[in-house]
Amino acid sequence: MKFNWLVIAICSTLAATSITAYADVVLRERFEHYSIKPETTQQIKTELRLNSPVMRENQLFHGRTQWQLTPQFGLQMISNLCYLVDIRVFLDGIYTMPEMSNRQNTSVQLQQVFDDYYAALLEHEKGHQAIWIEAGETIERKLNSMTPHFQCSQLKHQATQRVARIVKQYQLQNKRYDQDTGHGRTQGAFIESQ
Repeated sequence: MKFNWLVIAICSTLAATSITAYADVVLRERFEHYSIKPETTQQIKTELRLNSPVMRENQLFHGRTQWQLTPQFGLQMISNLCYLVDIRVFLDGIYTMPEMSNRQNTSVQLQQVFDDYYAALLEHEKGHQAIWIEAGETIERKLNSMTPHFQCSQLKHQATQRVARIVKQYQLQNKRYDQDTGHGRTQGAFIESQ
C-alpha cells in the first residue's frame, strides 16, 4: 500500500521546471513571472506594487515561493510487525517573481538596478527553499527511524502525526525567517528611493 500526504497546498499554472535531489528529498522547482515595465528606477517600485499578484494577510509582496511537501511510503508486514518502506519525500516549489518585460527599451543602468533587486529577492526566496529542503530531510530521517508496530493503521497514524509536527515546526521557522530578514530587505531586496 502507498500513502501520500499533501502538507502544504499549492495551485498554479506552471512555467519553467527543474528537478534536483537532496538526500532522499526530490525537489522540483517552477517559476512564474509577472510583467513590469518601468522606465525609471523609481517606477520599478510603482510597477511592482501595481502588478504583483502576491498578496498574503492583506499585505502585498513582490515575490513568493509556495511549497508542497509530500512524503510517500508503503507499509509492509514482516514477522507480525508493520514497517514503513519505500520512503520518499517530494518537495514542489513555485516561485512567483517579477520580470522586466520592456528590458530591451531601457537603459543599462535601469536593467542593472532591476537585476540586482531580482537577485536579492531570489536569494531571499531560496532561503525559504533551504528551510523546506531541511524539513523534507528531517521528515525522511524521522520516518526511516520509526519503530515497527503490530498494527499498520497505528504506524500510519504515528507517521502522519510525526510529519504534521515537523511541518508545523518548519512553518514557524519560515515565518521567523521572514521576520528576521524583513521579507528580504536585509538581504538587499529593496529599491532605493532617489
